[in-house]
Amino acid sequence: MPQSTSKVRRRLPLTASRAALLVNGSDLEFREMVHNMLAFAAALQEVRNRLGGLIGLSGTQYTILNSIARLSRGTPELGVNALAEHLHLSGAFVTIEVNKLVQAGLVTKVPNPDDRRRVVLAVTGEAERRLGELTRVQGPANDALFEPLSAADFKALRAIIAKLAGTGDRTLRLIEYLAPTGTLDDAADHLPPGV
Repeated sequence: MPQSTSKVRRRLPLTASRAALLVNGSDLEFREMVHNMLAFAAALQEVRNRLGGLIGLSGTQYTILNSIARLSRGTPELGVNALAEHLHLSGAFVTIEVNKLVQAGLVTKVPNPDDRRRVVLAVTGEAERRLGELTRVQGPANDALFEPLSAADFKALRAIIAKLAGTGDRTLRLIEYLAPTGTLDDAADHLPPGV
């Protein structure tokens, strides 16, 4: 007797093909990992937005301000390009957000003494005050967000995230190559040589 079509389950196509991403030929664990990463990324983004809001900034502005404060200690001539590279953001976007922080009196921009076409970024005393006060909430929030990690987990996660942080731009370019019009109508069904 033939099975009813409602009981026949077709195997879905794999959403990844690299053996390292498959468990027993299945992408189920890969999908679960991606969904967990999306949930954590959403939480991380919301935490950032709320922390920024506590000092009158957007989440992005808070991240940029915090990065300038910390990076400028080790890089006295911190410029927009180095900051943008550190944050994996475009230089143009960082310039716009830095200008907003300058207007708010939280960041200074002075010409670089070695190259007058570039600027050196630093935080103001007001920015240091706000960031210092924020640690009363920021510290406990970060502790709670990463509470499940041991020191070994933290070290491993830092290394893994550092590897993954650089794959986004290349992946977006690949999607544009495979589906140049942004639809599946003309999407390529194979990768170009060497990819």
